[in-house]
This record gives sequence, C-alpha cells and structure tokens, in this order.
Amino acid sequence: MYDKQTNSLWVHVTGHAEEGPLKGAQLTLIPSTVTTWEDWRQRYPGTLVLDGVKRKGFMGSYGAMAGRGDEIGLAVVLRGRARLYPYRDLKEQALVNDSLNGFPLLVAFHATTNTTYVWERRIDRQILTFSQLKELDGSGHPLFIDRETGSRWSWLTGRAFAGPLKGRELQLLPSHPILTERFQAFYPDGEIFVPKGEP
Repeated sequence: MYDKQTNSLWVHVTGHAEEGPLKGAQLTLIPSTVTTWEDWRQRYPGTLVLDGVKRKGFMGSYGAMAGRGDEIGLAVVLRGRARLYPYRDLKEQALVNDSLNGFPLLVAFHATTNTTYVWERRIDRQILTFSQLKELDGSGHPLFIDRETGSRWSWLTGRAFAGPLKGRELQLLPSHPILTERFQAFYPDGEIFVPKGEP
C-alpha cells in the first residue's frame, strides 16, 4: 500500500515503510480482534456498523482462511519482536502465560469461534499468572483466575468480575491472525511459540 502524501510504499501486515521518503518508518500497531458478530456485540453493545457497498459488506467476508485452521496462528508484535502462536497448539493449551520483549502477556483462545485475545498480564506493576476455570459464563465463554490474588476474570472482556481486583481490566495488546507461511515471510526473525505447559 502507499500513502497519498509522500507516495511511500508500506507493507500492510507489518506497517513498515519499505520505499519512498518515509522508508524505515514504522506505523504504530493498535489492538484489533477477529471474532464473531455475536461476541463482538456482547462485548460492545453500542457498536455502530458501517454500511458497505462493495463485496456485500464493509470489508467482505472473512473466508480466505476458512478450513485452514491448522495453518493459521496469531502474530503478536511488541517493540519490533514477533511471535506466532499456532492455533493447532492453542487448541491444546487455550490459555498461555508468556512474555515477549519485556511484556508479560496472556494469550486466550476460544476454539469454537477461533477467537484469540492477547492481554498484558500486569496490573499496577504486579505480574499475574492465570489459569482457566472449569466453569463458563452465561454465554458459554471460559473464565479464568489469577494465582496471585484469586480474582476471577472474563475471557470475553479481560475484566475481573470477582475478587480483590474486581473492576480492573487487562490491557489488550496488538495481534492479528496470519497463515504460518506468511508469518515467516513477513517476520523472518520471528519466533514460533512452542507449548511448555502451564506453571
């Protein structure tokens, strides 16, 4: 893609300028989520939807990766370092306490919808360690608990609903789904997550 002001060429996946006056510049990545409309509407009930005219919707349908679940992962890029969390591994370990480039992070995967959230697992300088509860919320979404305070958290919102941290919310971090082969092409120095089991 290119920008109209300088005609610099940018890589749409990484947000890095490869050619032109802005070569070497990096766009700031912001958190986003690929999920079902039902989950999105539950999390953001006041959402406004743009009425698209091209491709039968605002952005068309998200069908390019349908049926390729074992080839897809979630790319997390923080301060220039990238790591891919393959969905095939997240199906076996749906909650991952990890760290990347100084960020303690929590990767939470919902296999039914292939929705993944990545949060910073630090509240007021305290790093939390999470595990999944057997119980589900009223909509069938997983719940989790932190070992340090015993607070209970919503998978859908990243917000504590019970315990000492009730009302606090984890910060969502930038991530995006990508085919494994493309991750390796766009992030040649990127790492592939290898499950090690939870503490």
